[in-house]
Amino acid sequence: FTSDSKQEILDAFIIAFGKISESDIVKSRTTTKAKKLYNNARETFQRREIIEFFEKLDQEFDARQNERELERSFDRNGCELLRKSSDFNTLKLLSRYAEKSAELLEKGSGYSLRRKRNIDYNEEHMRKRLHRDRETTPSPCSHLSLPMDNPFIEDNEEEDEDSVIIINDVDELCFEEGDPANDFKIGDTNVSQLFRQYQNESLKIAKTGGLLVESNVHEILSLSSIFLLTPGSYPNTMIDIFSSPLLDEIHKKIVLTQPMELDSECELKFRRATKKAIKESRESAVDWLWSELSNDQILKENLGVVFLECLRSLPTTKIKNQSSELTLITNHLDHIMKMMHNPDKHIVEWPNTALNESKVRKLQGRTRQPDFTISILHQLQRNGVIFVGEVSAPSEKNNVYKNCNDLIRVGIFMKDCLDSAIEKGADIKVLGFQCIGQVTIPTFLKELSSFIEDMELLLT
Repeated sequence: FTSDSKQEILDAFIIAFGKISESDIVKSRTTTKAKKLYNNARETFQRREIIEFFEKLDQEFDARQNERELERSFDRNGCELLRKSSDFNTLKLLSRYAEKSAELLEKGSGYSLRRKRNIDYNEEHMRKRLHRDRETTPSPCSHLSLPMDNPFIEDNEEEDEDSVIIINDVDELCFEEGDPANDFKIGDTNVSQLFRQYQNESLKIAKTGGLLVESNVHEILSLSSIFLLTPGSYPNTMIDIFSSPLLDEIHKKIVLTQPMELDSECELKFRRATKKAIKESRESAVDWLWSELSNDQILKENLGVVFLECLRSLPTTKIKNQSSELTLITNHLDHIMKMMHNPDKHIVEWPNTALNESKVRKLQGRTRQPDFTISILHQLQRNGVIFVGEVSAPSEKNNVYKNCNDLIRVGIFMKDCLDSAIEKGADIKVLGFQCIGQVTIPTFLKELSSFIEDMELLLT
């Protein structure tokens, strides 16, 4: 707000208290007070305190504007001022930025000042518009008419994770009609053709107003040729092009249902082991389940070893402190993920390097790495990533931005893996990844009861 908003606020104030003073359902004492405020509204807004309040707002607004101008006036390293001013406040800010620049330069290459960078889809570097110093771009895909670089390039791993991302520099990007023989169709409807129409519509939105991570997940993923199907949560643009009935039909056609039920005898044994651990002792529960596993192959096939590891490693009651992302990985996810895959056929890793499938598309810069990967082992070597994932701490559960950003990252990483496989000769036309449900990973023994309910999803 500034002083320009004063009249608008006054008008709203008068309307609100005018309605209260004339209301039949409000107590008379309240209506009397409201009527008094209504009659004295204009005089109240001329009081010295109100005038000083709006003057202070104007001063703060001007100060913020000056600071933004200074930020824009620095070069890429923040060492020079491209535009000078004789204003005293500006000079003070200049001195502050110069000192900050000197401090960061002394700390070495691990630190960098905030800066704007460029993206050009025709060159190795991509032009990125930053909003609060955060960026992202579409990923490469095999159906684009122009070559693209890999997404999610970063120079500094310590960038702010909660900043706003807007994608709006896609001028050279376009989607052309391909070979109709390779198009995906349902009946007489050419789904691929409609999807290309949706991609070009997403481009228009990006060029005019920009695509926001929180509200344009479908559109951002479409720029990487990823068709995100979320029944009941489709954006209006997608509905206008496909129609809701067609989207539901596509979802039913593509999504596979192969439900597996947890063996009833195994379920009873898991519940008995949980009771023993809580009411008797952890040791007695572990010993009992271990003896059952040694004589029951079906129990092993129904994640019995995973359950045994939970009994051995989880605390009895919930720890009050929120777990960090690293704690969640090392204490809870790692052993579950590894025990669900044959170590002679697949390797589960928590990498600190970029995917090779992404690296081959990016000659300069460093691609962001996923939190974990699962790769096929062949001839004692990793031979292609088949699974990527992102991990967030429990404290990030309601962080809409991070959850949307993680979904985009997972989609783009998986698309990179598919593109890499296609380049190596794999005959892939349409491939889908589906959400089969939500599983609560147990963090203490009393949470194992709900984990038993979710185990069927892990078996699917």
